[in-house]
Amino acid sequence: MKKIITITLIVLLASIIAAQKSPFERLDIAIRPEYDHPGVLILMDGTFRQEALPITLEFRIPDEAGTVGATFAEGDEEISFEVAVVDRADGKWAVIDIPKGSKILRTGFYYDPFTDPVERNIEYLIELNQPLEHFHIQVQEPLQAKNFRIDDPTAQKTGDPSHGFTNHTILVEGLAAGEQKLIAFNYQNPLKQLSVEVLQDMMPAVSSPSSGEGTSTKTVLNRRDESFKHTMPTWQPLLILSTVALIVGVVYATQNKRLCSTCKTPNSGRSKFCSYCGSNLS
Repeated sequence: MKKIITITLIVLLASIIAAQKSPFERLDIAIRPEYDHPGVLILMDGTFRQEALPITLEFRIPDEAGTVGATFAEGDEEISFEVAVVDRADGKWAVIDIPKGSKILRTGFYYDPFTDPVERNIEYLIELNQPLEHFHIQVQEPLQAKNFRIDDPTAQKTGDPSHGFTNHTILVEGLAAGEQKLIAFNYQNPLKQLSVEVLQDMMPAVSSPSSGEGTSTKTVLNRRDESFKHTMPTWQPLLILSTVALIVGVVYATQNKRLCSTCKTPNSGRSKFCSYCGSNLS
């Protein structure tokens, strides 16, 4: 009898642990205030544990958030789509159905919380319907920011000597499903500039001696991303997503995608049947 009770307890404990295990192998959240847009850019990048799929991922977004764009990889193919947003009594939520076989999720959106022409007081609330194990949050200090302050004593401050960015990285050891993590910081932007505008002033479009072509803004940003990754702490660099390409490109690409009404998988605009469940798309 004792043996049966012991086995039952072990099975029950294993079930509880499995239920609380994060579907993510890795998750990084990047917060970019006034980077290339007069507001805040939020980026999430994660890889999935395949045994946890399929799942429905829901995460809270600010009331001011616009379109939420996303891409996920199924094998060697990347599919871009617009994320469904639902209004609930407790606020707005983004909802993504992640089918089995998806390896990488990249999602992001812009929102504008600013009410003062100079003072910037930002509070971003992180909450998901799935549990998270250790993950990283990185806040990028705008190049034009004055008196930047982040309300988290655990934030590690790192710099990018090539372009002058200062970054504040927070390691969160775990977050239960439905638990909230508030990221609060403030600064002043008296000149009302974006970081991209400051970068452009720092790096004028001069001709390259080898190619004879001017340096584009996209090239400058790509170079910044490469140098930025090398300045991150060695414990785990935060993957820097291509900022404009992710949001603008994703939203643009959704115009040519057909969403399956059965399993919510995005498909090519020419497809007649869903590539995942086989349902008729017409």
